Amino acid sequence: MEKVNKIIKKIEEFAPISTCQKWDNSGWQINLGIENTSKILLALDVTPSAVDEAIKKKCDLILSHHPVFFNSIKSIEAPYIIKAIKNNIQIYSAHTNLDIAQGGVSEYLAEKCGFTELDTAFEFIKYKQFDKEKNFSKLISKIKTVFGLPSVRVVNSKRKTYKSIAFCSGSGAEFIPELEKIGIDVFITGDLKHHQALSANNITIIDLGHFHSERFVSEIFQNILKNEDVEVIPATEKPAWELI
Repeated sequence: MEKVNKIIKKIEEFAPISTCQKWDNSGWQINLGIENTSKILLALDVTPSAVDEAIKKKCDLILSHHPVFFNSIKSIEAPYIIKAIKNNIQIYSAHTNLDIAQGGVSEYLAEKCGFTELDTAFEFIKYKQFDKEKNFSKLISKIKTVFGLPSVRVVNSKRKTYKSIAFCSGSGAEFIPELEKIGIDVFITGDLKHHQALSANNITIIDLGHFHSERFVSEIFQNILKNEDVEVIPATEKPAWELI
């Protein structure tokens, strides 16, 4: 068993709450004032199934990447949130502060793809430049293997080689114009819209989708809390979209 405030302190030491974007709502989503925790569910999203899993596995705290609440609320009516409260489950989220942290989600995405010693651009972007050309088809094969994907969506897919690569977990398409200006060859992100894809000129974009670009967030939480006296359980999660 561990003190809840010690768990939250560890998260915020890694990803300071002060670094959140103004529009973000990282931090406590449900704080019932319960001081101790013995089992934590780690999740990308707090969904009805995540809450059910927390109840089934007797977790008393959910740590999520995406906040439950983004806008001001006047009442709580969602059945799964009421269920969490009735079962004394507290919920804390680390979102944009975890995205941009050193060793955070975007950097972890890059490491999963085999790239370390990264630079930062535009706060959310992690990137790397190389002295020699790298094979693009090998990169695609690596990504398919790492993420267990039979195929990936690619804009400007005829590229043979690349000398620079950038990463943004979640939704990073807004950075495409800036990345083109600084000459990035390949950009890996998620949530690419039709007109954003059409706007890409020379840059090659690999759209993993929001879920796959952040699916390893539970591993980051596990690394942060590895020395704490508490059991942590990654939630059973899958993309919202299904291919049929």
